[in-house]
Amino acid sequence: MGEMSEYKIKVKICSEAIFNSGERERNLVQTKVLSDPYGFVYFHAKTLKGQLKRQAFWLLKQYAKIDYIKGTNHAASFIKSYEKLFGEPNEDEKEIIKKYVKEYESKWKSPGLMRLSNLELDIAIRNYFINLQNEDKENDYYRISPHDLIEAQTNIRTNIQLDDGIVKDKMFHSFHTVKDGLTFYSTISFEEDVSETNEPDLLKDLSRIIRSFRRIGAGIHRGRGEIEAHLLFEDTDICCR
Repeated sequence: MGEMSEYKIKVKICSEAIFNSGERERNLVQTKVLSDPYGFVYFHAKTLKGQLKRQAFWLLKQYAKIDYIKGTNHAASFIKSYEKLFGEPNEDEKEIIKKYVKEYESKWKSPGLMRLSNLELDIAIRNYFINLQNEDKENDYYRISPHDLIEAQTNIRTNIQLDDGIVKDKMFHSFHTVKDGLTFYSTISFEEDVSETNEPDLLKDLSRIIRSFRRIGAGIHRGRGEIEAHLLFEDTDICCR
């Protein structure tokens, strides 16, 4: 198995995002942000891959519209990349694909080639504060605690429903949001060599999926989680290579 860890997804948060952990934190927020033991906020790899997969389906629909208007065959070409990246579609997904790709039959009978790491802050930033905390742990005193880091990366927001100026029963909800302006990275590895020489269409299609990925996390229909996303190779946007 060959890994190509030089590929990364770069995500800049442009409006507050919700990275829910599903946990409640006593006396602070009802819905806590997803964070590691050091206090670094992150977005789970499995959830990220699922949202990219959903974005790929959106892009497939756009290609199908272009094909209908211009008589091209972009959707059929794109679905080949989709299968290599995400694996053989399930039966429900195949039925959706058949609406957009004529005479579609899955040629890929195994899991996808792409593997993602969690979406995290830059490794240099993480290492600096992790080393600091490890030093402080020995001295039994934290200059910057995990709680301090969570506080630095998040805001606390509330949702309230009122009835004649009074909060409805069980209609007060507090939660963390990830601050806008932060930039996160996910490392991509592949089960096979997918360099630009071997798989130029695959990487271009992956880049298009990522660049069209505009919102992340929960609450996106309420203006949360607006992002700018890019596929990088050795810290350079792959579309610019």
